[in-house]
Amino acid sequence: MTTCLPTLFLAWAAPSPEQRAAITDAAIGPNFYSSNPNAPDPVLGRQAYLGHIAQMSATLPGATAAGCIASVHNGHLRAILDFVKAGQRMLRDQSFVELAQHRLLRMIGFSGMGEPD
Repeated sequence: MTTCLPTLFLAWAAPSPEQRAAITDAAIGPNFYSSNPNAPDPVLGRQAYLGHIAQMSATLPGATAAGCIASVHNGHLRAILDFVKAGQRMLRDQSFVELAQHRLLRMIGFSGMGEPD
């Protein structure tokens, strides 16, 4: 089982930009791509992802992110992601992730768990 996803979400709670960058570097591969409902456009690369963390931290101050790997198949994983503040879940997303060499390459997120509206 890969540890890159839990590592990536440790960056959300890191107290400094330098610590967030170091933690992120341990989890993502080159040319990292993320598309999720909390960003208006795809997030392309390390710097853009660090900017996304900063923006989300400003939107939900004091919130942390935690991921749970729901399943793994042929170098891909499905993850459930919770954004929590003061013990209360603020957001729940589901992401589908492509891995290579134990690093995150592409992460595609969706709001909720896929229940029909």
